Amino acid sequence: MSNNLPASTFSERRYRTEQLIMNLRESSIRENVLIELNNFIIEQSTEAMRMDLGFHLWNSELTLTILLQEVVAVYPKLLDSTLAMAESTRLCNALNVIQCMASHPNARIGLLKANIPYFLYPFLRISENVMRPLQFVKLTILNLIAALAKFDESYGQEILLLLLDTQVFSLCLLCIHHGDQLIRKVRPAYSDMRFIIRNASTVATLILMKILMQEKGLKYCCALPARFLLVIQVLHQLVDTFASEIPSSQQLKNVVQCYLSLSRVAWAGGVYDAVRTYFPLQLIDYKFGIIIRDDPEIPIMLHQLELNLTRQPPQ
Repeated sequence: MSNNLPASTFSERRYRTEQLIMNLRESSIRENVLIELNNFIIEQSTEAMRMDLGFHLWNSELTLTILLQEVVAVYPKLLDSTLAMAESTRLCNALNVIQCMASHPNARIGLLKANIPYFLYPFLRISENVMRPLQFVKLTILNLIAALAKFDESYGQEILLLLLDTQVFSLCLLCIHHGDQLIRKVRPAYSDMRFIIRNASTVATLILMKILMQEKGLKYCCALPARFLLVIQVLHQLVDTFASEIPSSQQLKNVVQCYLSLSRVAWAGGVYDAVRTYFPLQLIDYKFGIIIRDDPEIPIMLHQLELNLTRQPPQ
């Protein structure tokens, strides 16, 4: 791969990459190597540098196998809810390395063809006794899936279909739904826990939005009436939580974009009444004035959404 760094800096980075990859094979020091590797990933200040590192991690022998061993090793902890914070941190470090791999387009399609998401989904399916260590893992996994969900590139549509085949759609809905339930149970004093849950819900909504913005994603959503109905019900529940948990402008924008996509397809799919029945009116009643003022795109999106929902021809 081409790189604009000076030769000395480039060679130093390459040497350190190779050393970390080799050290990762030593099980006795692997936990510390994962920490070093995560710090090294953070040091990559440009997208080109992250792609270069991801490319070499992806193409290095045994690296992905070792990282998957880290994932599988935690499975027994899921059965008895004994995942400790140190184990969660180690697993998140391994997942961050896989996410770094996903910086490169060839690795993204390769990870999906290798069915890597299936190794991660057991963590997302757990909805009972989800304590702080597991919440960190779920958030990290969702960030990894969001990194894979890049549909506007050469492999984009293939990536979309591969992701849909893994049932990511229903799992994102599950994460949004249970995140909303959990945040009602967590006391305000535990602000860090509430922050993690809200972030996980935000990332799950982002993935859902990305899928719904694609024609094939919309067709998948509407292929089954029950699936379509579940989407608009879960989104409505999410907006209901905004009354007590003020969303970020990005989360609000993601939700509005989901509704924009659904409002357009509703006309063609004959489910217009269902969209209107479950539509949260507080979105177009401008209940979120402070957030809207900070992001000029949101009023434009809300205006178009209101037109769509009042039987104006969708744009």
